[in-house]
Amino acid sequence: MKKFLKTNLVIIFLSISAVFYLQAGYLHASELSTISPSAKEAFDKPNLYTNDELFKMSREALDSNRIDDSRLYALRLFFAGLRNQNLLNLLGIIEVRAGNNLIASEWFRRANSLKLTNKLGQSYLVRLPKKPRPVPVDSSKIADHFSEITSALPKLLERLTSANLHESSIIQALERGQIYFALALSEEYEKKYKNPSGPALTALCAWYLGRNRDAMNIINQNLPLNPYNSLLLFLKAVINDGHPATSSENYFRALYDLDRWDQALELTERYSKANPDSPDAYITKTRILLDMNKTKEAAESLQEAGKRDPGNPEIELLWVNFLLQRGEPDKAVKRFARAYRRGYNLPAVNLAAGLFAIQGGRINELNVIVNEASSCRPFSDQDAYSNFISILMVLDRMGEARETLDEWRAKFPERSMYCYLEAFYFLKLGNLKQGLFWLRRGFKHNPNRIDMLKFLAGFPAIEQDQELFKQISTRIQNASNEGNIFAKAEGISNPEQLPSDNLSSSQATSSNSGTPTAQDSRFLVTAGRGVDAKDFTMITTELSRIYGIVSAEIGDVKKPININVASAEGIGPLIVAEDPKTNGILVTTNFNDQDMIQNIVLANFDKFSDTELYPLLDEYPGNLLAAEIAKKIINQIIPESAEAKNTNYWMQSGFADILAANTSSPLVLRYRLLVANKSIESKVAALTSANSLNAIFSDSYASPAVFETARAQAYLMTAHLIKKLGYQQGSQNMLELIKQTSKGSNFSDSLKKLFGMTEEEFEKSWKEAAYWALLQGTPYEWE
Repeated sequence: MKKFLKTNLVIIFLSISAVFYLQAGYLHASELSTISPSAKEAFDKPNLYTNDELFKMSREALDSNRIDDSRLYALRLFFAGLRNQNLLNLLGIIEVRAGNNLIASEWFRRANSLKLTNKLGQSYLVRLPKKPRPVPVDSSKIADHFSEITSALPKLLERLTSANLHESSIIQALERGQIYFALALSEEYEKKYKNPSGPALTALCAWYLGRNRDAMNIINQNLPLNPYNSLLLFLKAVINDGHPATSSENYFRALYDLDRWDQALELTERYSKANPDSPDAYITKTRILLDMNKTKEAAESLQEAGKRDPGNPEIELLWVNFLLQRGEPDKAVKRFARAYRRGYNLPAVNLAAGLFAIQGGRINELNVIVNEASSCRPFSDQDAYSNFISILMVLDRMGEARETLDEWRAKFPERSMYCYLEAFYFLKLGNLKQGLFWLRRGFKHNPNRIDMLKFLAGFPAIEQDQELFKQISTRIQNASNEGNIFAKAEGISNPEQLPSDNLSSSQATSSNSGTPTAQDSRFLVTAGRGVDAKDFTMITTELSRIYGIVSAEIGDVKKPININVASAEGIGPLIVAEDPKTNGILVTTNFNDQDMIQNIVLANFDKFSDTELYPLLDEYPGNLLAAEIAKKIINQIIPESAEAKNTNYWMQSGFADILAANTSSPLVLRYRLLVANKSIESKVAALTSANSLNAIFSDSYASPAVFETARAQAYLMTAHLIKKLGYQQGSQNMLELIKQTSKGSNFSDSLKKLFGMTEEEFEKSWKEAAYWALLQGTPYEWE
């Protein structure tokens, strides 16, 4: 098997971070279950059942907890070409039931791409991992990160004592964007365990790196040996998917690719108001405006997209195109470095480096870029096809260009960009007849690709078709006039057009001016002076995500939690805190201030590498907010607990931090433990008794070191109790312990009844376990 880490990676960066939280049985459990002969037969014989029969069989199997049977019936439908939200949502639910949350999120995102609304899918997505985005890596630190991968592996591998833990560590690394680290772990897994999960996990890593050819090679080698392996089948399905929507995972991107630009522009504002955290509509609008040379309007749209998803490499790459159109190549180079930092796994980003190589006349470098990109075919990203083919033709590698054009056309529906590149291909070869044929066809599909029309109009040969030449010249001239930015396409019928779907007026209502507020059954959110709409929207979006995860563990609130969003001006280094005035939670605008968060974190512990620090900075404020939300839910479930802080606040704090850990990676808990250990070693703080802990939490003058150490101790004490019974039962009993002690029961009696140990046994055992957890910065792991 190809060893990816040994490949000469000229334009792809490496990333690393140790994975400390290991969720057992991610894929391995599914491998051990049996698949019925009837499900195998239905999958192997495409015409054995109708679509309705297969869908019904899949649902019935899922209801009977026959997960693998249900998956095979549903995948048979997908491979047969069926695309609707019911099927894609069903595939997502199947993976949720199987415990494969990362794969489930991929299916639900594809379901979202078919229509503007998908309430069922969205209700799951708020609790599932986001699309993995690589850990940011600077180009100057490639060697350092490679060394970190090499040095971190042996220590982590010692802890991975079972196949389940090893598999889970790979998935956790992928979810955190540590894709090369996951790949390294996967290759080690293949050496150690000879089961189908190894190659499948390596193929998954290759796919997230954008290396589809490598992934398909693994699939083709291993699927004949394991024809029903769930992960190999998933990868085969998504890599070969040529549907314009489900292959793009984005409804607006599908409209763009299908040349339905008028519909995309019409829906942008309404969709974005109804989905304030989504940049999709504005990204597509920007693409359209740049293709039409409307740089002023494109800049405004880009800014709106950036507010919704800072750091998105696709947005950064559009800024590169914008700056190049403006004739500012120096600024474009700097912006491209930002796109690369978070998008080095995207073939379109890597191929964009070819633009600068072409401008600089660096042909050798350009050939290296193209050769590296070849391992990514067949591309999932249609931008990669257009960039790749264009560069091949610049290099006069016409045979490869022809092969790639044929591959593109075989996978995806015909679109204007494909036609224009066919025109470029034949005009470059001197075949005027075919060149004009494809130019006319592209113009019918979409006469608004002004940049492409300007380029092709530079071929003198097209003047031989005076009518077409006049149409193109008129379109270019009209596009430069203010107020005439769009022309209707004649259009060519396409059997794979997406269904029309408009937002209802109730989904797209605009808010009144004044102080931002938001209210539903979960939260009453108000904003003070100095809080802009961007901060407010980002915080309310994060509230929804966090609540979905925490409430799934312990239950819903009975009345909305008060959230006060306040300007950080004059408050200092405060991110999230309890708000005694409203019995709610105070969130400051430091929540979105990366520099302030970094100052707070580094003031307590400055020994993290960049690959641990940057993910920590992303997750730290959300984790703080999640813990406060968890406490408020506990107080509503057990009303007496709100008045029992002198008795059991350490339990409430520790349990809240355990629940909050479900919303992020283990890095925040690791950070908290390392901060506490540093304070203990320097004798600034110390482990103490339970009663003293409660006093520290209520002392507003406690130093940050003492407070953080107390918080870490509360977590360690609570986690030790939960670990004794296992996560599910331990969590239930911990909630009951909080309830009983809040109502006045003796702690020792309740401890003995619920956890089977005396107070003396508890004091001794939790401290012994805490010593190693603090020293190594290792949170508890749950079976």
